[in-house]
Amino acid sequence: MKKRILTLTLAFALLLSICALFAACGEKTPAQTGTPSQTGTPSTTAPVKTTVLRASTPTAPDHAWTLGLKKIADDIYERTGGRYKIDVYPNASLSENNEKTMTEQIFTGTLDMGVSPASLCSPIFSAFSVPFLFEDREHIARVCDSDIAKEMLGTLEEKGMHAIAYVENGFRQITNNIREIRTPADTKGIKMRTPQSSTTIATMEAIGFNAVAISAGELYVALSQGTADGQENALSTIYNNKYYEVQKYLTIINYNWSPALIGINSELWESFSDEDKAIFEEVIKDAAAYVNELLASQDEELIEKLKEAGMQVYVCTKDDIELFKKAVNTDNVKKEFEKSVGEDLLTRFLQTVEDTRK
Repeated sequence: MKKRILTLTLAFALLLSICALFAACGEKTPAQTGTPSQTGTPSTTAPVKTTVLRASTPTAPDHAWTLGLKKIADDIYERTGGRYKIDVYPNASLSENNEKTMTEQIFTGTLDMGVSPASLCSPIFSAFSVPFLFEDREHIARVCDSDIAKEMLGTLEEKGMHAIAYVENGFRQITNNIREIRTPADTKGIKMRTPQSSTTIATMEAIGFNAVAISAGELYVALSQGTADGQENALSTIYNNKYYEVQKYLTIINYNWSPALIGINSELWESFSDEDKAIFEEVIKDAAAYVNELLASQDEELIEKLKEAGMQVYVCTKDDIELFKKAVNTDNVKKEFEKSVGEDLLTRFLQTVEDTRK
């Protein structure tokens, strides 16, 4: 009997010990105080709010303008810690492949930013396209950095664009399907596509072409169907847009140089903080230098590639160039440039060109 009582006593004691153990495990410790870093608790930060911007260019995905926009997109995302994400749309794909429509969309804010031919932003930039104006790219860079060139950028604010930098639209060359062009006499009867620019039309007609204004997005088809026999563009555009597939002859003439602009919608620009404005300006200017260096380095390579693609290439001599200069030195061409640019502004611009010659 005593043995049984002892056994029950021991069992009851063991049961009490187990209950005490579970009670201790279930107790709540006092709340910890202090900052997360003091207590060792992981800190939490608010997620970054990302603003998505849409940027466009009328050029192909591999063209330097498009690559420049992609560089801007990458650099802005990094520099702002992901606060701005820029989606890039080549070939004016949000604008029915129409570069003029694309430019107008930047003005209105339908697009946030882009690279656009300067002549489509304002006719005053036709000043850069006066035929046979510049000596070389170093001369052009000095003009683009001049006070008057910066003044011209500023005129776009009231239209809806904050223009930050000039980039190359390149020295323009001539292609066609009819015959090799060495002198103005070879242009007779050739239908030459031009952009929607009165100064380019006047220049092409002065040389001897029959000018036909066609948008960039429709140009390949127009050349393939014979709506136009030829076109004038930079080597990079000729190659990247594959015009060599529908054009036989290429004439290296460097008859003019024209710029494009990297710009942001003005209302969007004014919404940026001063810090973000500084970041965008620095990134865009760096990208412009990248684009210009890339295009300048490609000239010889592109000529060889176009030859390999089957184009017959003729490089104009100095004597040839003199004949073309004489052909475009007409009152009609001068009047068109004065009408587009403004007589006073054109006079001051041309004086700057002369003052920056070496």
